[in-house]
Amino acid sequence: MSQKITVHSLVVYKNAAAIVQQVGEKITIQLASGETVNVREKDIQWLHAGPLTRLSDLTMAPQGDLPAAWELLQGETVTLPELAEWVYGDRSSRSVWHAWLALQAQLYFKGSMDAIVAQSMDVVESIVQKQREKEQAAATWQAYLQRVKERAVEPADLEQLKEIERLAYGKASTNRTLKELGIEITPENAHKMLLQLGVWNEGVNPYPARFSCVTTQPELDVPGLPDDMREDFTSLETFAIDDENCNDPDDAISLDGDALWVHVADAAALVTPDSPLDVEARSRGANLYLPEILVNMLPAGVTSMLGLGLQEISPALSFKIGWDAEGAPTCLKMVLSRVKVHRISYAEAEQRMDESPFREMSAITERFRRRRIAQGAADITLPEVKIKTTTEGEPYNLADRQDLSVEKPQNFTVEITDLPRLKSRDMVTDAMLMAGEAIAQILIQHQIPAPFASQPPPDEPSTPETVAQMFAYRKKFKRSELHLDARCHSGLGLERYTRATSPLRRYSDLLVHQQIRAFLRGDAVLSESVMLERLAAAETGGNNTSLAERMSNRHWILNWMKQHPETIYQGIVVDKRDDRGTVLILELGSDVKMRRLAGYELDDEVNVQLLEVYLPELDLSCRIV
Repeated sequence: MSQKITVHSLVVYKNAAAIVQQVGEKITIQLASGETVNVREKDIQWLHAGPLTRLSDLTMAPQGDLPAAWELLQGETVTLPELAEWVYGDRSSRSVWHAWLALQAQLYFKGSMDAIVAQSMDVVESIVQKQREKEQAAATWQAYLQRVKERAVEPADLEQLKEIERLAYGKASTNRTLKELGIEITPENAHKMLLQLGVWNEGVNPYPARFSCVTTQPELDVPGLPDDMREDFTSLETFAIDDENCNDPDDAISLDGDALWVHVADAAALVTPDSPLDVEARSRGANLYLPEILVNMLPAGVTSMLGLGLQEISPALSFKIGWDAEGAPTCLKMVLSRVKVHRISYAEAEQRMDESPFREMSAITERFRRRRIAQGAADITLPEVKIKTTTEGEPYNLADRQDLSVEKPQNFTVEITDLPRLKSRDMVTDAMLMAGEAIAQILIQHQIPAPFASQPPPDEPSTPETVAQMFAYRKKFKRSELHLDARCHSGLGLERYTRATSPLRRYSDLLVHQQIRAFLRGDAVLSESVMLERLAAAETGGNNTSLAERMSNRHWILNWMKQHPETIYQGIVVDKRDDRGTVLILELGSDVKMRRLAGYELDDEVNVQLLEVYLPELDLSCRIV
């Protein structure tokens, strides 16, 4: 349909009606908004000569019968003005415009402005049915959104709620419900919505899933122990000192004259490179210690067979630690062994620190600690707590649910106990660090590829003394890293260090054991390239585990506080900016941002009480009392 464009013609510009105002080198048109724009002839489509002065004249559709015209025009071909006359009885600009709209709808008619044909009955019925279904789906969706707004969801909403749960667990990056309600799409907001709807309760801990941590125990076949030649240390008095109820003891110590033996569970005896056990441990990275559950990196059968003191005689990899002329620990002997281990708690060992051999072992480790501190180790002693959660009932997890209405959320209780600074705990910690430094030297000496742990020094090294100084200094340290070359671990005050004393709990330690075992047996060790690949997997899994543990602990601490709203807590001001700052709650080992601290100084004691918990954000507010 080709026509000369004149002033006051009706044209289409970007699928909307416009009026021609002026014709020249370019054509000036007026839009529905009243705005005028200059366009080229090819940018517009002519519909009607007019004259048309107001676009508002097109708004109301003229009287007409579109379905009747469709029936009459079956098998016919017409132009747009002819269609307007068939439907509306005339060829006015208003009728032509609404005929054009009918053509664009592609329901009853299709084609171009010069050749319009009626759709078949089957096509029209199919389009109408799809439109009805679409309208019904839209109505159903709007009804669902209204129930969400009113916090009155129904069993029929389960699938949509599962999608919100996927976002809360970090398994999705978008969500239609939150988007259409104008809520920022974040896991925290999804968590908040599930709480508000009563779909989750406060006991749901989303962080292991959010950091892709496996929360089921590994179930793999455990091979028998190989027939190794082992040195017999069963007559050497050996102690595995751990927290009460520890289920995976993998290190122990004993005294041998002026030397200290560190015995470690011989995990590599069962977990060989690329075995199913090794692949599973590599994917997990470390044991996952949650207040509600311990998820092991290795099957329970491995721990039962190798855990020091769980059997009358335990297989171990033993390191005899002595000293060089500079006072640095050195590995005097490294052997596969059999040990008879006495298991005791830190509290029990604390009562025996003045007895032999604890007295002598403590003297050795204290000397090592003084050396570390002299080399810049951060001696930070901020409060620590142990959190234990007991649950009743099945977790309220929508992913495994088929009915929203039947199951109740699980009930839970939270217990928080202080972990006091104990001489016995320091002794064991430093014994393991001594072994790590000595073993690192062996690896370097024999050019055995293995992971070394390092940590860059803070920009401004110092010796913090007060709680506030320790709190600030800890934040200055960068995250520790694993490398195949030995670098300084400034936080520990060690020039070289490897983690080798927790092979049942941490995959990077297991890698060290696999390399040492191959070296001792005269077998080929894993190459640097292979070690790099496994190191990356170990670090990813370990970092995710660490994040999940830290956030889970915070989650349960906030739940405990919510259950005890009247409790008055003793706090210390550890950070301050004008009247705002941070208070460390001593009995919880947790901090809170606060206002109205203008009258307080760093390290001042304050008593605080809970105002509100913001669980999805892992945040809270308190007031000074």
